[in-house]
Amino acid sequence: FRQRQLIEARNEAQNMMQALEKGRRNRAWQQLTTAEVGTIAQREADLQQACAGEEYKQIRDAIDTLNSATMRLAELMMDTAVTSALKGQNIDHSGMEGGPDAPHRISPAEIGND
Repeated sequence: FRQRQLIEARNEAQNMMQALEKGRRNRAWQQLTTAEVGTIAQREADLQQACAGEEYKQIRDAIDTLNSATMRLAELMMDTAVTSALKGQNIDHSGMEGGPDAPHRISPAEIGND
């Protein structure tokens, strides 16, 4: 069981570091401060070091710490994606102005006195 926890934590850490690498190529990365970039780099190094060890708990803690350090990056990436998707459109022309149409009419319930 312990070995499985360790493998799963290492896999999650690897996935997180791959996502971080992708984030570095996103234009949102340029909006981070030097301090934020430095913190992320340090937390990533901490995670890599934890993965070299055999302690599941240390890897989990390092994952959580890196996740916290990259929250603003994730927010900026989402903002960038939404802005790109809606660029040049306002709500009246986005296709969302009418909301969903009901597939059928709504009729009042009939309550019987049996």
